[in-house]
Parts: sequence; C-alpha cells; structure tokens
Amino acid sequence: MVLLLIPAAGLAVAVGVLFGWRWVLAPLLGWAMLTWLLASLRVLGRDAKAPGMPDEDELEVAPVGSGERTLFWCEECGTEVLLLVRGTSRAPSHCGQRMHERTEILN
Repeated sequence: MVLLLIPAAGLAVAVGVLFGWRWVLAPLLGWAMLTWLLASLRVLGRDAKAPGMPDEDELEVAPVGSGERTLFWCEECGTEVLLLVRGTSRAPSHCGQRMHERTEILN
C-alpha cells in the first residue's frame, strides 16, 4: 500500500505544479466529504440505543385505560411533557432543572 502512495504523491505534485493545486485538492476534499457522509449515514442506519437506556422489559408503560396520565412541566418556561413510556423513576430535565410531576385524572 505504501509503495502505491509514492507514485501517487509524485503524480499529485506534478499535476499541482503544472495545472494548479485546485486539481489536486478538490478531489481529495470531495473524497473526504463523501467518506464523512457515508459514515454518518451508516451510523444513522444502525439500530442503536442511547447509553444508559434500560431494556424493553424494564420500562414502565402506563395502561391505556387507566384513567390518569402523568405530565411533567418546567417551572421556568412552562413546557409540558407527556411521557408515554418511562425509562427511569427520575423526572426529565428542562432549562437545566428537574421538571415537576403532575398527575391528571381523565374524565
């Protein structure tokens, strides 16, 4: 592999001196961008879960017809979050603080 780099580097220098360096740098930049794009798409295509996420059997799922739902709200900005699946017993964070829990009974 290293033996192939020596003639390629010599050819790149010759092309750069004779025709301008943009003919050498543009394909290298294009190759780097294509490699980065394909690596990004490969990561998105994987079925990976976030570190620290519990397994599916450890999640707490509220029963559908239970008649109540649990909301979390941020005291600072007023954002409300309805969690359908709860991974841990800790409340989520927003605006740098823990959100407050509020249980509503449905009519």
